[in-house]
Amino acid sequence: MVKYNLFLFVLWLIVIPAALIRLCTKKDTLHTLKNRLSFFTNSKPQKDTIWCHAASVGEFNTLETLIPYLKENFKNHEIILTVSNIIAYEQARQWSDKQIHVSIAPLDFPIIVKRFIKHWRPAALLTMENEIFPNRIALLKKAGCKVVWINARISEKSTNFWNRNLNLKNEVIKNIDHVFAQDKLTYQRFKKLGLSSPKLTQTENLKKFRASPKVEKNYIKKINKSFAYENTICIASSHPGEEILILDAFKLASRGNSNLKMIIAPRHPKRMQEIINLIKKYNFKYSVRSENEFPSINDQIYLADTIGELPLWYSSSPITFVAGSLLPIGGHTPYEPTFYSSAIIHGQYFSNFEEAYGKLNKNQGAIKAINPKQISAAWKKLRNKDFRDTTILNAKNIFHGSNEKDILLKLIFEKVSI
Repeated sequence: MVKYNLFLFVLWLIVIPAALIRLCTKKDTLHTLKNRLSFFTNSKPQKDTIWCHAASVGEFNTLETLIPYLKENFKNHEIILTVSNIIAYEQARQWSDKQIHVSIAPLDFPIIVKRFIKHWRPAALLTMENEIFPNRIALLKKAGCKVVWINARISEKSTNFWNRNLNLKNEVIKNIDHVFAQDKLTYQRFKKLGLSSPKLTQTENLKKFRASPKVEKNYIKKINKSFAYENTICIASSHPGEEILILDAFKLASRGNSNLKMIIAPRHPKRMQEIINLIKKYNFKYSVRSENEFPSINDQIYLADTIGELPLWYSSSPITFVAGSLLPIGGHTPYEPTFYSSAIIHGQYFSNFEEAYGKLNKNQGAIKAINPKQISAAWKKLRNKDFRDTTILNAKNIFHGSNEKDILLKLIFEKVSI
């Protein structure tokens, strides 16, 4: 922990300029910055709290599965939901009521974490997926809190990092009460770190149990008048360097069918201009969601540069290419396209969801395509409705055939019981 805190001390020197940059770029408001430093305008809770943390929108979407159960099982506690970015914060605020408070998570400096604990009086922490902060959990344990890591995932790279930093790893493991690993591979990696029963349990991935957000059916019908459903593919959460490969694939596919359409939903919408410049090089006709433009029948590409609307685009497209997988980024969730009956194509890099994609590929629930030619061929293959329907059914059977939700949640709440 000494080396870690020395690193944080050096990092503190750039906190103020970094904060100013975040304000200027609207990645934070003055209110959310105060939250990061554990200064709160909220009054102190009247009861001890259950602290639930999810880093970003994806993790918070999964955490939402638990919130009704938390309210029911911890009626004598208040709940503090924390997230790490302003977009997830706006989503989390919708849950705010007399029992639930919402805040940006504190930075992992000891003085800031202590101030957070003093204000919110957490009796337990439920942290989602892959965010673990050594000072946070050490100080919580010192204060007598339970620390439970749910839907936990860890990459091979992170496993190797922790095993190279034994003192820090041992300190973290000592302070965690229980880890619920989201799949077999994650479970095995935690075992490599020295965790074992009774502190480690392999479970189902909670993303499987998330209810599908409702979408505006009239809007989808309107989209599909310009972008015919059978001719459309959604590109979900693309990253820099991927769009050029995807546009090459679209160019290849369009040679055989000039009616093809594509919806590009980049991971970071602020890259809009960069993507537009790429589209222009290919001379594709396009329209842009953030400019309040609606795709015309002559457009070939719709740039859906907004946050939180992927369900709309999945529902408007019978096929989805899940990006973040053509480059070593680790891929994105295959669960959501499946919810909306959109067949999946993906690249070769999917370490963030290794077991899920492994099952899909083994059971013909998705197609792996690693270059423009293969993506174009996969798209053509999935445009056959019978083949596509079979692929989607296979994926749904893999992900949503489980009835273990109540058993899993009961197990989690047993470990959190106070």
